[in-house]
Amino acid sequence: MADRLENLERVVITGALGNLGWKLLCHLAHNRHVRQIFGLDKAAPNRSQQLFLDNFPAKKRIEMVPCDLADWHDSRWQNVLLQSTAVVHFAARNPFPDANWQEASDSLDMTNNVVLATADCPSIRRFVFASSNHVMGRYLDPPLADSIGPGELTTSLPPAVGATWKTEKQHFNSTIYAVPKIAGERLCKAQSAKCAGRSSFVAVRIGWCQPGENEKSSLSGAGTPKLAEQQAVGSDTDRAERWFREMWLSNRDFTHLFERALIADARAWQNGFALVNGMSANTGMKWSLAEARHLLGYQPKDDVKAE
Repeated sequence: MADRLENLERVVITGALGNLGWKLLCHLAHNRHVRQIFGLDKAAPNRSQQLFLDNFPAKKRIEMVPCDLADWHDSRWQNVLLQSTAVVHFAARNPFPDANWQEASDSLDMTNNVVLATADCPSIRRFVFASSNHVMGRYLDPPLADSIGPGELTTSLPPAVGATWKTEKQHFNSTIYAVPKIAGERLCKAQSAKCAGRSSFVAVRIGWCQPGENEKSSLSGAGTPKLAEQQAVGSDTDRAERWFREMWLSNRDFTHLFERALIADARAWQNGFALVNGMSANTGMKWSLAEARHLLGYQPKDDVKAE
């Protein structure tokens, strides 16, 4: 599989100041193949992020652009896309599974705008969409849970949107959060076919990559870093604990996965579209990494169950 390093010439990262966007920006900033990184975000960098930008030796390669991706007429992000060769789209109004309908609608507006704008950007050769494990969330519980064994939760299975679980203080249903994710996947697939080889698209169903150091010891049945101190409760406690722990995606595997999503050769993909799961190589998990390994050349190094 030949790497298409030209995709890395000018990379756009949306939601660049969020957990995942910032991790990828810092990683790509040290990649000699990346000539320029455009970080799009509605917020301003915090103090620690600004310190990194100020002190980074090749800071001229990083340009932070404040903008509103939900506004189609915002020329700031439109102009950036016209200069770019690849886009990684993380931006969401609320990146956590407790999103409400207004937040989910705003997130979908952002995804629609950025994906559709690629039609007007002939230089963009790769679009990577950060989807979510919650698109398959109903496989957490029976009867769907009983239909799959280790490694059998492939991307070819029918979507089952939204997980439900309880913690000590709250009942969760991630369906609202997951709706713009499944819609974004379908939009990327359709746009890829429309582009007819000019641009290729990857959708990554990301597991659980926590903010900061992302240590596996801090994973919990709460299923969200907002409630890291809580545990799952109820008759399905053990199942929820396993489900969330076994979808861990380490920082090292995360940056490797998204770099592969940017540079992997798309010529063998169907209509230039790849849909993959994004977890570390966690022993016994139900998620399949076969598609990510085959289509992207992903080679995860970490395992949530390793000592």
